[in-house]
Amino acid sequence: MPPTADFTLITASRVIDAKSDAPIDDGAILTQGSKIVSVGRAEDVSAPEGASVDVHHYPAATALPGMVDCHTHHNGFGDGRMGDDLALLSDELLTIQSARNARASLYSGVTTIRENGPKNVTMFRLRDSIDAGLTVGPRMHLCGRPVAIIGGHMGYFGGEVTGANQTRALTRQLIKEGADYIKITATGGSTQTSFPLRPSFEIEELRAVTEEARKFGKLTATHCLSSEGIANSLEANVDMIIHCAFRDADGANNFREDIAERIGEQGAYVNPTLHVGRSSAWTLARKRDDHGLTPQERERLDDTLRGMEVRMDDTRRMIDMGLRVITGSDSSWGNYKLGNTVYETELLVHAGYSNMQGIMSVTSWAASALDMDDRVGSLEPDKEADILIVNGNPAREISDLWNVADVFFAGRKLERGSDASLSAVRQTPAQL
Repeated sequence: MPPTADFTLITASRVIDAKSDAPIDDGAILTQGSKIVSVGRAEDVSAPEGASVDVHHYPAATALPGMVDCHTHHNGFGDGRMGDDLALLSDELLTIQSARNARASLYSGVTTIRENGPKNVTMFRLRDSIDAGLTVGPRMHLCGRPVAIIGGHMGYFGGEVTGANQTRALTRQLIKEGADYIKITATGGSTQTSFPLRPSFEIEELRAVTEEARKFGKLTATHCLSSEGIANSLEANVDMIIHCAFRDADGANNFREDIAERIGEQGAYVNPTLHVGRSSAWTLARKRDDHGLTPQERERLDDTLRGMEVRMDDTRRMIDMGLRVITGSDSSWGNYKLGNTVYETELLVHAGYSNMQGIMSVTSWAASALDMDDRVGSLEPDKEADILIVNGNPAREISDLWNVADVFFAGRKLERGSDASLSAVRQTPAQL
């Protein structure tokens, strides 16, 4: 390295590189430009003699990789409106809302996101704007509009197809538009015209997508709210199961150990999206406490709470089986606003992960799930200098991930605004 190069040296009480089993005490990270140069104990990390160095010291804090959220919906508002309603808004308005969400997400410490289905090309245009320096946002791993059946979940965003030829053609079109991976809605969902417990596509149609995507080196992920949808997705050899709800055709909750074992055998990642239900329960609980609930709302709250217990138990079982469960928030869908990814990671810890495993689920493991672990997700030489500084020690208390002191993105310390504006992004829990 030339001795005149400019470097940044970050020192902290501890550094979590998201590769080792334990933090590095009295750690340091040296960066040059947008890349990491070295990581280790402070006494072992230094810039070349004579180089100019910008030093940042955090005496009671932890430095760790920027978080990676594997499931976002930047078009959303997080105010409870359904995707059916979002689709009625103009692409221009949704792009502006997406830019607002992207800023909130980045400032919260999420430096890489995987978008899970916007309307038309809104997120491609937002990424273009970020790349052009017109606005700010995290690194974006995009799918474009989801591949859906006619009337199927999220079909209103512009990706309705029928038959293997059309699913293959849409996959090619999405790749042409700039998709990094392909999302498929393998069952229905909250979309009013869909059927959550029924598989959407035939296996032949699913396989046409996965084969075409793999031909171009792209991963695939499927939205699954039933066991049959999960099984069909595995038959088509998808790379990630989203939601992964084990429900029978009659709606009964029934953890299918045989299907879970197959997920592990095929090495598919699981993104359980636990907090999106809890965020809806919080909204109903606040209304209950402030104004009271209608009988229908009380029933919906009870159903949501029961469903959360089942999902937590299923996730605990998958973790115990050694499945690759990662953080993907599903915000801003429903009532879950972007900028609150940590809630999902906390629930994975409650479901059975250790604090360090929870950190891995939102850093290095999440990056691997996106096939981006050569660039982000851990603090290693030659990787992107995306670094999160939090007060406290999340290896001991996972909630310390909320205590963001600073965010470095591509080696540059971000000016994130006032404490008041940052704190306003966090959603307040309710008493359930």
